[in-house]
Amino acid sequence: MSASPPGGEHHPRGTLAVVGVYGLLFLLGWLAFYFFLFTPRGAVTP
Repeated sequence: MSASPPGGEHHPRGTLAVVGVYGLLFLLGWLAFYFFLFTPRGAVTP
């Protein structure tokens, strides 16, 4: 068994913050495309 440093049981908060920021940017970008590009064009017609 390898010895872990004291307090090493916690997950890295910086990585979680970076993933959260990328997720938020993705969500905001998707909403911008939806409301400013797709919604003004209207429904899909055959």
